[in-house]
This record gives sequence, structure tokens and C-alpha cells, in this order.
Amino acid sequence: MKDTTCCNNRCIFCFVDQLPEDLRPSLYIKDDDYLLSYMYGNFVTLTNISRNDIEKIIKYRLEPLYVSVHTLDPDLRSIIFRNKDHLKGLINLRRLDEAKIGTNIQIVLVSGLNDGKNLIYTLEGLVKDFKNIISIGIVPVGITRYNKQQTLKPFSISIVNNTIEIVDKFNKDHYGPDGKKVVFLSDEFYIMAGIDLPIYESYGDFDQIENGIGKTIDFLHGIQSSIKGLDADSNSFPEQGRKSLMVSSEYGTVALEKAIEIIINNLSINSPLKMTIDSMEILTICNDFLGGNVKVTGLLAGCDIINSLKKTNTSKYDNIFIPDCIFNNDGFSIDNLSRDNIMDTCNNINLVDEGSKSFINCITGIEK
Repeated sequence: MKDTTCCNNRCIFCFVDQLPEDLRPSLYIKDDDYLLSYMYGNFVTLTNISRNDIEKIIKYRLEPLYVSVHTLDPDLRSIIFRNKDHLKGLINLRRLDEAKIGTNIQIVLVSGLNDGKNLIYTLEGLVKDFKNIISIGIVPVGITRYNKQQTLKPFSISIVNNTIEIVDKFNKDHYGPDGKKVVFLSDEFYIMAGIDLPIYESYGDFDQIENGIGKTIDFLHGIQSSIKGLDADSNSFPEQGRKSLMVSSEYGTVALEKAIEIIINNLSINSPLKMTIDSMEILTICNDFLGGNVKVTGLLAGCDIINSLKKTNTSKYDNIFIPDCIFNNDGFSIDNLSRDNIMDTCNNINLVDEGSKSFINCITGIEK
């Protein structure tokens, strides 16, 4: 297999550049490789891809690819990518599009830079000039406490609301109220705005769920589907009456609270499970390790979880559930703590995946 192609851009919001020092070396690798995009959904910029690579993609139909565009404005692209060859990305995207290679587009939105009118300009251009775009996902820029770029600013509520309005209007204007839309906002925008997420059906095939687009509503939809018939067997659930603690991030807590609300609303008034639900608590972990606006579960640091658990009376819980998405494939958190490091914090820790069925299992003690 060929060597991984590394990124030749110096994007102002590059998350790798915002990491602290002395983490494991693999976290500092900036890949920009079309094969990783095809196989794993990694986003590429297409700024340093060769003509030969383009021909291979077309010949072997390596699709869909996941492509970071951010903006179509040449001047803004120069500011964002900080690479004199930034326009090659759009040229190569057009070549692939003309060859009918499907792509999922990413726009990392920076407050005061490529949002507002520029976002509209970019969306209009993408939909008009490219015919094989499967989805366009818009995500807010991630900012850690190690960021040194003054251009990067947190989103205000007014800008968040304006962004939601822009996308809603764009989708209605281009696809109608019932048409299959192409433009999606990541869950963070709706959580920041404190409003309901779009309905499950509006996300279509969830083409960018790994990019945090539709992940919350997919989880809640799974909860809704999994709770059918819970009351019928509630007296035999192993976890009945046991006290549990769910560890989550700031954004993850929002999803868990909504999930609990759905379950409660679907249980009968006298359901024995209500006592179990009422005794369950959520421990929200703030990401002090990375700081900034990093509030997703997958980037929680082991040290923040351990520090929070040490401040908690863990002995009163029968089970403490920690999401295993904080670990990489080798079993290490972003701050290089192992599963055992965290499991050794107290005796009643269980690692669980983020799925809805797993959540139901945490509550009931049986597989659904």
C-alpha cells in the first residue's frame, strides 16, 4: 500500500496545530489522502493530489470521497488554507464531479469569516456548479485553549441562529418542504441554539453521521424504537432499582437527558422502571484538557474523567458507565491514558458504546 499522503495546507483552524505538546505521535499526523477518504471517510482537500491519482479515482470509481471545501471565495480560501495552491482543490473537485464521482462536502464554519453571506455564496455555487455532490455538511470550528489564531472566535447565539436560518431557507428554496435536502448542519448548532433537532427522516441516508451530523437524532430514534415493550418485562429486569451514573460530555449530556425524557414519556404511570430511571444520574465532564469550545464526547480526556470521578462519591452507585468512544483502536484516550487507567479509578466502572441499544441495556440490564 502506498505511503499516506500528508497535508500541505496550513489551515488557520487545523485541529492538530491546536493540540498540546507531548501527546502520542500519531495525533500529530496531518493526512490528506484520498484512499483514507474512500476507506474511512477522512476529509481531504484535493490540493495536493496528482493527475495520476485523479485518473485512478475515476478508473476504479473510488467513491464517495469526503472533501473539505470551506468556501468557494478565492480570497477567503487563501486566508483559510494558507496554501498558494488552494485553488487546485476546486479544480480537482470539478474534474471528479465531471467524471460523476460522488462526494460529501465539508464546510468548517468560522464565525466572521466564511459564514453569513459567504456561506450562502458557497452553498449556491456548490449546488449550481457540481452535480454529483451527495451532501454538504457544515460544522462549527473547533477551538482549543492552545489556539494561537486570533481569527478564530466562539459562535455567538445570534450567529448560530442566523446560520440555522440560512440553511433552512436554502433547503426550502432549493428542495421544497418535502424534497431530499443536501445541506446539513452538525448537531452542535442546534444544541448551541437550544432548539430541537430536525426530524429523523430529514437526514436521508445520514451520509455524514461520523461528522456529527444527525448523530444525536439517530441515537434518540434508536431509543424510541428500543423502548417498545419495556413495560411488559419490567419486573424481570436485572437492573431494577439499581443506581447508575452515566459519564458524558457537555453535548453528550443533552442527548442523554432527551433519551431519558423519551423513555419516561413512554412508560406507564406505574412502571417499575420509573424508579430505576429516577435513580440514574449523569456526570457531565467539562473538557479542561483541551478547553475552548470542545464539548463532544469522543474528545474527552481520561484525566478529566478521573478527576471528576475522584470528586464524586462513586460508592453509592451500583454501576458507572463510561463511553468507550473516548478510546482509539489501541485503547488509549486522547491524553494517552489506557482503559485500565480509567477502570482502576473505582470498582464499578463499565465501558459502553454510544448506541441506543447499549443505553437501554445500561438501564435495564438486558440486551435489547
